[in-house]
Amino acid sequence: MDAAVFSQVDDYLVDLFSLQDDVLLRTERSIVEHGMPEHSVSANQGQFLFMLARLCQAQRIVEIGTLGGYSTIWLGRALREQGRLTTIEIEPSFAAVAQENIANAALLDKINVKVGDALTVLAELEEDPTPVDLLFMDADKPNYVAYFNWALKMSRKGTIIVADNVIRGGKVLDASSKDEKVMGVRAYNKMLSENTQVVTSVLPNVGKKEYDGMAISVVK
Repeated sequence: MDAAVFSQVDDYLVDLFSLQDDVLLRTERSIVEHGMPEHSVSANQGQFLFMLARLCQAQRIVEIGTLGGYSTIWLGRALREQGRLTTIEIEPSFAAVAQENIANAALLDKINVKVGDALTVLAELEEDPTPVDLLFMDADKPNYVAYFNWALKMSRKGTIIVADNVIRGGKVLDASSKDEKVMGVRAYNKMLSENTQVVTSVLPNVGKKEYDGMAISVVK
């Protein structure tokens, strides 16, 4: 099948379900205008994250990899009245753009943007013992296992842990790959397959973001 069809189907679903509003479109434009990597989730994936957060009735969400705040806004909108989201971004200039987009989405009272190395920030977040209801990681792949272990330590029964980009266009099939991103997600997927504390489903997806997938794990 022509790959263009996947993008067209994505557009069809976005239009059918009216997934993009002015705030989200402006967020996407800001990423392009600031020359940032266009690595945000698609609108359909954003809606999926929104649904996951609602399904687990998330009050505390942690996101690793803010970029311009596109997925952050989707997750922030899913929070209940007293809910809070902490999003971590290592690049200060990206975090600044995200802060503006979050303000434009009227979510500053729910979302805290932290700038720094994710593992360092995560250690600081442990000062609050409140369980994490949902963790979404869309950042450096070699640290996925470490992020997962942190989330597991901070979890409760029913916590959802989501990792993006775990298929990498099929490159994950190459056991001899020296690409650190491929090696990172291969290690992550293998760890999930052996972990008895969670139930995991890896959901392959195609569309504007081409061929990739998300790993969704639920703490038993």
